[in-house]
Amino acid sequence: MILFQLARSMQRHNIRGGSFLMRQLAVFGLLRRTTQYDLGGVRFSVPLHKLTWDRKDVFDYERRFIEAFRQAIAPLEKATLIDCGADIGTFSTLVSLNSKIARIIAFEPNADVTDILRDNLSRLPLASEVIGKAVSNFVGRGYLERPFYDPHDHARFLQPGDGPISVTKIDALNIRGDIAVKIDIEGGELEALQGAKDTIVAARRCVIAFEAHPMVSKRIGRDPVECLRLLASLRPFRFLVSETGTSPPLSEPLMRPGQTEVWNVIATSSLN
Repeated sequence: MILFQLARSMQRHNIRGGSFLMRQLAVFGLLRRTTQYDLGGVRFSVPLHKLTWDRKDVFDYERRFIEAFRQAIAPLEKATLIDCGADIGTFSTLVSLNSKIARIIAFEPNADVTDILRDNLSRLPLASEVIGKAVSNFVGRGYLERPFYDPHDHARFLQPGDGPISVTKIDALNIRGDIAVKIDIEGGELEALQGAKDTIVAARRCVIAFEAHPMVSKRIGRDPVECLRLLASLRPFRFLVSETGTSPPLSEPLMRPGQTEVWNVIATSSLN
């Protein structure tokens, strides 16, 4: 563990040899382990062979996005957080540490991480449920496909069809009250929102956040502004790009020409 911490510190400070040392640790199997970090009294597990994160990496994960999301959900009461594309539960864990989230429902179709996801969420002082399914606008089956530009598991996206992955809709949960939703499913965000229309309309208050990735937008041939337009057609929302602090217009594409930065959009409704 000391060598891992050294390698990660060298990488963070751009010290030559840090990445080489990390690769050597992987070659010799020294990253084939799961480590735990203390996040203010909550233990959080990270599989180092998948994510070479130290404690600082966990705390710094999507910091601006998570801080903006926490602010947006502050008025909610006894809210249910629906985490679509939960991975190992980093987002859900960090958000719930300083918020009034009452329960978490986490969707993650990658069976390789659902056990760690379940363990991480079980350590939180609230109710949680892990559902090993993908989220879309239909109930059925599908499979996960890798994009040409990213070989990592977290970049895989859902393809409908005869496959090993179960697919469901958020509306199938039949959740009411205050809800918070995070959607990071590599291009299927619009379909997930289409499958959540009834939930969004019926919610007392809701906060919905989704990733806007320029490479994903190019791959699917659709700008993320379509997600904003769908939400605006269901009920009044205020929109915020957490990385820029700006409110995007619905009359033009969200992604800018030549953009490489990944954004997160937070939609906040009024009281229903």
